[in-house]
Amino acid sequence: MRRFAPILLLALAFVHAQSQVMQNTNYESEMAHARSLLAAATPTDIAHHIHYDLKLYDRDGHESTATYDIYRSPGMFQRTEVKAENYQLTRISNLRDHVDWLHYTGDMPLKIIDFEGVMDFPKAAVNRFSQEPESVSTMHREQLEGSPLLCANDNNGTAICFNPMIRLFAYVQMFNRTTMYDQWLPVGSHTFPTTIRIYEDKKLLVEATGTVEAVKEFPDNFMEIPDTPSQPAPQSQYKIVKSKPMDLSQARYGNIQIAVSVDEKGRVTKESVVDSDDKHLEGTFRKYARDLVFEPRMKDGQPGPFEAVLYFEYYPS
Repeated sequence: MRRFAPILLLALAFVHAQSQVMQNTNYESEMAHARSLLAAATPTDIAHHIHYDLKLYDRDGHESTATYDIYRSPGMFQRTEVKAENYQLTRISNLRDHVDWLHYTGDMPLKIIDFEGVMDFPKAAVNRFSQEPESVSTMHREQLEGSPLLCANDNNGTAICFNPMIRLFAYVQMFNRTTMYDQWLPVGSHTFPTTIRIYEDKKLLVEATGTVEAVKEFPDNFMEIPDTPSQPAPQSQYKIVKSKPMDLSQARYGNIQIAVSVDEKGRVTKESVVDSDDKHLEGTFRKYARDLVFEPRMKDGQPGPFEAVLYFEYYPS
């Protein structure tokens, strides 16, 4: 799912010669099967509404709540509504014409981004495996609290485990980040996880509890792109023109939300952490943000200072 917040993804680029790439057939088979079972995986899936109640825990452990609703007419339309304190988002997607419309207020909480990254499937871990297929070892059986797991790992901090009984995600480990899936329920011939928990080390970041209902017919105009103009994605309102390399040597994974003040020349004069998943990474992120240079923002023909909220993903080397 797209992120409609100012996001800068810092990921590694892996280049593999064709002769070096060896697919792990077991893992590839399990992944393809799991993807085929996910809600709205095919246009023939039934129309449905998935609702999640979220508990979100910020960098200091303070709890807040949010709701996340997805209305789907598979292969045709999707509507997403998020409510979290002063942040509200409505996004309507015409999947056939690849047109998105959105309206939002406030800044997206960091933990909503964490949740979106694992809601359908664990995107970061899956992407890491796809970039290093020759490192993914043969799958093996494990147990978690007495429950059987079928796991693949890259022997470098990342593991993806399936529930062998239902062949869907059960547990994902990416360095210090753990995501747990439980209680998968049917949506027509597909399914979705009713419980998702995300941990950083042993600290709970997100707890999601979901319900689902089949929808015979959505209300009139509910899935139509409104006549009013779509708001621009927040990240389109600024452009980074210069940056220094970030230290990616820490064996940790996490996201951060940083507010920056930028002067008329595009230089950062102040940065502050709004929220982070991992305090061990905050110094690295702040140093990186401090050295950014932005394209000056023009007002009445003159460059002027502005404020922005940035989102970063730390993806270790």
